[in-house]
Amino acid sequence: MKLRKSPPFDPDADLVCISEFAEAWRSQFRPAQVAYTPSHFQAQLEELRRAKSYRLYLITRPAQPIPLAIIHPLSQDDAILLMALSPVDDPDLVRPLEMSPHEKRLAMQGAPGEPSGRGVYPFLLGEPGGMALLDFEPEGLVLVMSRWAERNVLDPEPLLAERMHLLGEQIKKLARPKGDDGNN
Repeated sequence: MKLRKSPPFDPDADLVCISEFAEAWRSQFRPAQVAYTPSHFQAQLEELRRAKSYRLYLITRPAQPIPLAIIHPLSQDDAILLMALSPVDDPDLVRPLEMSPHEKRLAMQGAPGEPSGRGVYPFLLGEPGGMALLDFEPEGLVLVMSRWAERNVLDPEPLLAERMHLLGEQIKKLARPKGDDGNN
């Protein structure tokens, strides 16, 4: 992880907190060694409400987070705008803490046994405390980046270079003649 500038917080410590929060959140819907109650997340939201400033992490693979963007600093007004980007047509998506255990089991029917970790997961962290997993549609992610991209403290160049390298490897595999294992 390469940063454009040194932030007044520890991104590595934040990623550990995000991973722990994601595991706790997962316990709401899937079997886990430790199951967290909705009151745990309500307390996080209360701390978030009292925060003085905020930062938004856009990550992939929440269990082992890879940051795609770290937007900092954000004000309380910015945090309200971020929460407004969550879908409002399905209250269960906006307020899963209000779902009963039965409703959670129904929501998970047909879901794969293990989550893929694919996609972009927005986590809002408060300073001095509090955290929330936000739910954005793709349009919401585009709006976030168009509105606050200049506040991204993460340098995207290493991520782009890695993706370009992976794309090059895939192209090489596709370009090989059939029967060539690439060891010649």
